[in-house]
Amino acid sequence: MSKKRNYFTKIRFSLRKIIGYTSTTALTWIRSGPALFFTFIYPIVMILLFGYIFSAGGDDSLFTLNYMNEDVYQIGDQYYSNNPASQLLSKLGYQNETLAKELNLNLQSVFFDTSHISAADWMKENSIPYLLIIPEGWSSAVNESKINSSAPIASVHYYFDPSYTSSIEVQTIIDSVLQEMNLEEFSITTFIQIETETTPSREGLEYIDFYVPGIIMVTISTAGMMGLVGTVTEDRETGLTYKLSSTPLKKWEWSLSHLLWQAIMGIIVAILTALTGWIAFGFNMATIHPLMIVALIFGSMTFSGLALILSYFVRRTEAAMAVTMAFVFPQMFLAGAIFPAELLPSYMQTIAKIFPLYYISESLRNMMLESTFHKVWLNLGITIAMGIVFFIVGSFITKWRKE
Repeated sequence: MSKKRNYFTKIRFSLRKIIGYTSTTALTWIRSGPALFFTFIYPIVMILLFGYIFSAGGDDSLFTLNYMNEDVYQIGDQYYSNNPASQLLSKLGYQNETLAKELNLNLQSVFFDTSHISAADWMKENSIPYLLIIPEGWSSAVNESKINSSAPIASVHYYFDPSYTSSIEVQTIIDSVLQEMNLEEFSITTFIQIETETTPSREGLEYIDFYVPGIIMVTISTAGMMGLVGTVTEDRETGLTYKLSSTPLKKWEWSLSHLLWQAIMGIIVAILTALTGWIAFGFNMATIHPLMIVALIFGSMTFSGLALILSYFVRRTEAAMAVTMAFVFPQMFLAGAIFPAELLPSYMQTIAKIFPLYYISESLRNMMLESTFHKVWLNLGITIAMGIVFFIVGSFITKWRKE
């Protein structure tokens, strides 16, 4: 009985030391201007910056709209080129450079066998942001509507990847042209419509929903690693960690204290980023899943472990920033956190999967939709494994000595 009591006493004492040193770390962090910036201001600046950049669209370059016209307008044995499908393409700037520039649109004809591959899958394989398909029989359906008010609505199909904000602008252009045709042909706005569908794994997402998880993890990796590498290097250089070796605080408790603060900071960053995205750009808060907390904790553990590993090789405080940024910046742009990884060339997509940020960001995005939730477990499992391995290795190789 006394052994059991002694065991719980040791646990309670360790918890007190961990919480105490975490409080000390938090106070040191709060007193540091750069740390406060990267923890509280940096995520807000990042989400506003990328939100406004990608919501602004591109006025100086034409959007390339890939289209496939499956429609053949035929009466008896006669084929007609002057049909509603041709009118639609003409109004979208087909073979009309002046109109194309006005619409900011460049049409490009494509063809693939829809019986072998779906339009959405074809787009994903070829990194196509948006695709217009005029289905077979569309012109006949439009003309039938002129003489039959109860005829079915004639719809074209628009497929898009919502991670491209320009996809909404392209959809607006198509929709406005269709409404113009409605008014010209029928004097009403109902007979010709556009049906939309997103590419696989993007269903129900807007561009801001895609960026928020990535910005959260970019901020955690940048702020967490820069702060921890600098702190550990400075403490070792000044001899503080050497002095800690003579206190009751054990090295694993010291490492766990830093991890606890990194996890707390990660949750704060996630809340700030999500709220900013919601207020400024309408981020869908309903996509937040409770399991995201697990990804944030183990993501913080991953970067804490990596920071401890990098600290082992950094000997001077002045070099801490440069070494950290040399690791952080490549994964920021290559790991698919800010830009979809599938936009990269195939060999770079392979490189993206080397970075821990790729799996953490993907696990967060997978949790946002029911249609992609089945993909969560592999990415989350890798995230958990990385967190445990990197943290154990980082804690083990950390030396409490004065340089």
